[in-house]
Amino acid sequence: MTSSTLSEAELRVYGLIAEGKTIQASDRRTVQRLFDAGLILRDGFQPSRYAVVDLDEIEGRLRDSVQQRLEEASRQLAEIPSLVAQLRSCRTERPRGAGTASTWIEGKEAVNAAIAVAIDGARHELMTAQPGPRPRKVIDLSTDRDRAAVERGVAMRTLYSTSSRSNPGAVDRVNLMTALGAHFRTLTRPFMRLVLVDREFAIVEDHADGRPSFEGAHLVRDRAACGYFAAAFDLDWQIGLDWHGDEPAQQPTITTPLQRTILRALCAGKDQQQIAKTLGYSAKTINLALSDLRTKLELGTVYQLVAWWMGPDAAAERANEQD
Repeated sequence: MTSSTLSEAELRVYGLIAEGKTIQASDRRTVQRLFDAGLILRDGFQPSRYAVVDLDEIEGRLRDSVQQRLEEASRQLAEIPSLVAQLRSCRTERPRGAGTASTWIEGKEAVNAAIAVAIDGARHELMTAQPGPRPRKVIDLSTDRDRAAVERGVAMRTLYSTSSRSNPGAVDRVNLMTALGAHFRTLTRPFMRLVLVDREFAIVEDHADGRPSFEGAHLVRDRAACGYFAAAFDLDWQIGLDWHGDEPAQQPTITTPLQRTILRALCAGKDQQQIAKTLGYSAKTINLALSDLRTKLELGTVYQLVAWWMGPDAAAERANEQD
């Protein structure tokens, strides 16, 4: 059989075997196809006859077979960045505009596999931006992978959200990787999730609908796009706070960096739940930051707070770019 369905002849013969009826010599080839597919077996008491295989066993075997093919396809997909990197390393000239492509990677597991292969193939530089919370299990897996890259001489810079400073897993990772030569900074304001390898290919979130989608990611091999990602990362890096550095002196302000970030996001149309998820804080923390500012300004609602932020009295607050 060439598919997961049976022909009319195969169904007819299968039904005869299931009922224990005699099979005609003309159906010998059909019987052999059913036998090769594992749907029937020889009767142990009557070798010249056949019996049907238990349906639960058939279903389990078919599912296992399909799962194996899916895993193999996922593995092959994840190896694409490494293959491209190997081919690219053999080219002494890279014509401007050549090799432009963007590939969609479906599912978190496939994305993580692609990231692992990409970082394994890194030769010079690795820039990563990781907004939002990350569980220790994920952090530990990425640490083992990234440590190998740094130890073979790959320069590594990572941007984290400010909230990561209270994540024990992130703290342990930063301390370990910093000792190996990696660099880390944090930002209060939102930024895009990014893995950029050698400024030649990147793995980025899908923002096609105006907000990040976590169902997959784009593998981008366009040199111009990767150059833009690198420039954007460098801008964020310049204003980020070094993980182990002293906090820079700021002009006196009424608002905190977190409050300014929240207000900018509110003005951009995001609600408090979305802001909390993007920044990696709990909704309670976001609400408390807004409540503290309303109390300080003697304002009753978030709407009044946004109106104050957009007005002339908050011009100095809006101009503060250190966060």
